[in-house]
Amino acid sequence: EPERAQDLLQVLLKNVYRAFDFREEEDVYDKLALTVSGDLLADIYLQNRRSFSIQQAGGAQAKITDVVVEAASAQKVGDRPLAYAIRGRWAAQGTVGHWGHVHTRRNRYDAVVTVEALDGAWKITDLEVLEEQRVDPAAASAPLPPNNAPTDSS
Repeated sequence: EPERAQDLLQVLLKNVYRAFDFREEEDVYDKLALTVSGDLLADIYLQNRRSFSIQQAGGAQAKITDVVVEAASAQKVGDRPLAYAIRGRWAAQGTVGHWGHVHTRRNRYDAVVTVEALDGAWKITDLEVLEEQRVDPAAASAPLPPNNAPTDSS
């Protein structure tokens, strides 16, 4: 059901983005580990640490303030009983601060997010970003282009 896929993806993505609101590295990692598993956990964590060291050196600092899943559909993954590949589109909006200025940014993503029930909780085990696009935050309510919207293939 697309609604269930959309709701699950919304919760998981929000948890991932919120994990980076914490300052202490252990807290970030622990919060990420509640939502992300396997090699992807280390990849996301290390990518964020690299971004953080750029911030410390005076580079841009980003904070995600809103995540909205716009469309999602799920397909079972092989013979794993509780694993699904969710094709989803979402928008993440936040602020980017650099050189004393703060700008609002909004990016749209089209991706396949593999989720699996592990230890009694849904976790993201793989992520394949198909497209990432910066959009005008003022156009946030613009409808999705129909030819790019995921379809329910079940």
